[in-house]
Amino acid sequence: MTRKSSVGTMLNSLVPISHLNQGKAAQIISSLGPEDIKIIVKNNEPMAAIIPIARFSELIEAEETLKEMK
Repeated sequence: MTRKSSVGTMLNSLVPISHLNQGKAAQIISSLGPEDIKIIVKNNEPMAAIIPIARFSELIEAEETLKEMK
């Protein structure tokens, strides 16, 4: 799977934690596309990520596959 990576894309993925505190969480989550990732930033430091549940499931499956290979 190929993912586009650019400075513009990365900057668009950053979400200040204050937006969540202002009640914008639903709006942020609703704006996610199937390949989007939102990085929550607190004091200019990445703290967490919001990803679509389908992508989360893919990551969990990949992790389990890697564990089985060891």
